[in-house]
Amino acid sequence: MLERAQTKVARTLCAALLCALAAPAVAAAQARAAELTQWRSGLAEIDEGWAEHDGDDLAWAKPQLDDSAWAPVSVDDLGAAQPGWHWFRKRVRTGADYPDVRLLVEGGVGTYEVYVNGVRVPGADLHSDFNVYRPVERVFALHDDNGDFAIALRTHAPPNYVDYKFPLFLFATLGQPTAIEYERASLQADRLYGLWPSLFINLLLCGVGIGFLCLYLSQRSHRDYLFLGLYLFVLGFSNGLWNMQITGVAPTSLNILGSDALIYVFTILQIEFTFRFVGKRPGRAMRIYQAALLLPWILIALCWTNRFPAATYDLIEAAVTFPAGIILTTMLFVLYRRGNREAGWLILPSLLPLAATALFDLGSTSIILGWRRFDFLESLIPIGLLEFQPLDLGDLTYLLAICVVMYFRFTRVSREQAHSTAEFEAARNVQQRLVAPAATIPGFRIESAYLPAAHVGGDFYHVRPYADGSLLAVVGDVSGKGLPAAIGVSAIVGALQAMPDLAPARVLSALNRGIYRNAGGGFVTCCAALIGGDGRAAIANAGHLAPYLNGREVECAPALPLGLVPDAEYEERTIELLPGETLTFLSDGVVEARNASGELFGFERMAAISTQAAEEIARAAQQFGQEDDITVVTLKFADPEVVLA
Repeated sequence: MLERAQTKVARTLCAALLCALAAPAVAAAQARAAELTQWRSGLAEIDEGWAEHDGDDLAWAKPQLDDSAWAPVSVDDLGAAQPGWHWFRKRVRTGADYPDVRLLVEGGVGTYEVYVNGVRVPGADLHSDFNVYRPVERVFALHDDNGDFAIALRTHAPPNYVDYKFPLFLFATLGQPTAIEYERASLQADRLYGLWPSLFINLLLCGVGIGFLCLYLSQRSHRDYLFLGLYLFVLGFSNGLWNMQITGVAPTSLNILGSDALIYVFTILQIEFTFRFVGKRPGRAMRIYQAALLLPWILIALCWTNRFPAATYDLIEAAVTFPAGIILTTMLFVLYRRGNREAGWLILPSLLPLAATALFDLGSTSIILGWRRFDFLESLIPIGLLEFQPLDLGDLTYLLAICVVMYFRFTRVSREQAHSTAEFEAARNVQQRLVAPAATIPGFRIESAYLPAAHVGGDFYHVRPYADGSLLAVVGDVSGKGLPAAIGVSAIVGALQAMPDLAPARVLSALNRGIYRNAGGGFVTCCAALIGGDGRAAIANAGHLAPYLNGREVECAPALPLGLVPDAEYEERTIELLPGETLTFLSDGVVEARNASGELFGFERMAAISTQAAEEIARAAQQFGQEDDITVVTLKFADPEVVLA
């Protein structure tokens, strides 16, 4: 401004001196010089000297309109946009030597229209609330044979634009096409300079989040991968939306309707991940807090309709989300003091994203309310040749820390899983050998199928000949899953192998006493049958599924499973097997197989296929939808001379 004033004074003194010597010639020369000396490197700032009027009337675009009564303003000093309709007018004369010029305006996209000499210029439109952008540099082509331009700006800012105190205009510049294009490109580069580092960081967050989600798909038992992947993806997506709208690449509506709404979502996801990471579940108080985090969505709707002040909302957002960082950091510190080293690695990183968001909200509130003291919290931070958003630096620090932590955890878990897999495979092999039936028993055709639902199962069967030529068959199911159940199977099969030749009821009684002493609250269902060489079969059942004889279920006396009471008694049921008839034993994994629609395999289907081979029955149940261990043993009584494995 001082330079302009000095130039103006010097120009006035020169004009006065020349007028004293040759008034007419000098006056004409001065007029021509005024048209040319307004340009500076092909540009002329036209921020000052505008006339402003409230209201809306398209007649105000006419070039002959008398706007002398309008209020004088400078478009670069209007401050925050005001609600309602407003018009701004300015007459600019470039002279006949410059009939084609360009108008460069940096203003809110969708908040203004441009009229030149009464004609609306294409490219500047008034948009709805959903499609308004922060101030962006835009160029409009102007033409007049005499170089005389009456420029009118018709403006209307939506409520959310006004509430966030965005300016209508930052500046207006007139110039020659080449110079204006260079100026526009320079301004655009400055505007987008901080966007590229931010986009890179947030795309990195989304990419790493997708990576953890893929990792979860391969290891469903680790739900910490699921919540970490969702958290990183939503965090990167939310901040990416915010950075795009703050740099004018995306509409401002993405801020409050997208980015702000997702802040509460990724806060909930961070809480879920942190608790899963340390092997805990959120308590009732934390669940109430997580539910309360969704309540500000109501305020978002009120802010959008201009029924709730944006500055107050920003403070509420900070007050609601910041406690999560304090709670998580405190919990991690306590666990670290108790010996959890992995929790210690996350203490500071867990605080950074939410703390950065809260501080940024404070900076936004400071700008909106004009406090000035905390405006710097929304400013870019220069690091080397690049500038970063404070939010992005906090997120990047968290990402680096969590990747290091999860790498070491993944390595450790992978080693443990490999070790566990080897142990389970060894246990499976041992179990398969334990439950394998005798290869040759005269007078019987024996078939079996054993399909555990996991590496090892809780089902067992034992088939062996007695000294008198009869055959003992025992089929059972140990309560529980996995390795504990498999250990129980090994103990029971070992006991059966060491047991003397006993009747079925006595076999169950002996097992019951041993299991009661050592089961620790568990139980075992079991069915035992002793089939003589003449086809007479004695069957005792302890809470297990009854066997099938030629497609019909054999009725057995009810009794408690093994291991529940020490003195349980078991009754025997005697049946006759004719040559060629088949006695089929099975576990509940067959009838309880369930398909995708939730339908059970059931007893009717089992009865219909009970005369088939053991392998066919087991595969039919497995293909229907296996949920538990499947065991099938078939004993076909034949002539004594027949010997089949």
